[in-house]
Amino acid sequence: MENSPDNNPSYYKDGSEPNLSDYKKIVQEKERFQKILENKVKELDRSNRELEEFAYVASHDLQEPLRKITSFSERLKEKLPANLEPEIQMYLNRMLAATNNMRMLIDNLLEFSRISTHGEPFTTTDLNSIIAEVKADLELKIEETRAVIQSETLPVIDAIPMQMRQLFTNLFSNAIKFRRPNDVPRIMVSSSIFGKEEKEVHHMRPDDNVYMISVTDNGIGFEQEFSAKIFQIFQRLHGKAEYPGSGIGLAICKKIVENHKGEISALGDPATGATFNIVLPQFQTEPHDSNK
Repeated sequence: MENSPDNNPSYYKDGSEPNLSDYKKIVQEKERFQKILENKVKELDRSNRELEEFAYVASHDLQEPLRKITSFSERLKEKLPANLEPEIQMYLNRMLAATNNMRMLIDNLLEFSRISTHGEPFTTTDLNSIIAEVKADLELKIEETRAVIQSETLPVIDAIPMQMRQLFTNLFSNAIKFRRPNDVPRIMVSSSIFGKEEKEVHHMRPDDNVYMISVTDNGIGFEQEFSAKIFQIFQRLHGKAEYPGSGIGLAICKKIVENHKGEISALGDPATGATFNIVLPQFQTEPHDSNK
């Protein structure tokens, strides 16, 4: 029997015959979506486990003993005479400093564990407004360091506003903290939109607008070989004495971006500074088709 559009289901509706490349594209697309689905399921399971473990440990096993240590240390300092030996005074001050550092670490752990999409709706979010709010929140730190933060016009996207504020707060705070001695910190926020090929590389929906937000600073930067390590929880490239912190800030940024179906990466150069590239889709659901 002769093949024709009437007796062969492999023909397209318009009567044309599909070729091998069409079949390959269909298979490749199916495999791509299957991989995305598997990765999202693994990510969800991992996030849920992290949330439960950190929330329990930080709120129960660590908080209460730390309160007692802090309370007893402060009472001891009040009761001891003012003319203590310098060595004893030093040990007491170091003990109180250690408890303060531990409290900050626990607070950051709780912050990390609470970052999820559960109970927090995605809303239409103007990133320009988010940047303005973050600059207002950091006003004192900006004044103290004479930091300059400039921003291009940024997109409006589906997002959880509180998490976007936290994302840019962490990135700006990092840029100010890791500034060069005697240099004015300069931070530039820019935006670009992905083309078709870039969407495919980042496994983004082809019919969605996808943006890359770049935060560039003129700080001390880092060696590019550590670009993945800096997003891992508790990972630090510098000593606490030189640059205080818990080593959780960028891990929080990564988790926020992934909650928004995006990606974050970093480019570092000790001679020029660092750039953090954030890839975010415009919509968290399928874009609305006005023709439907």
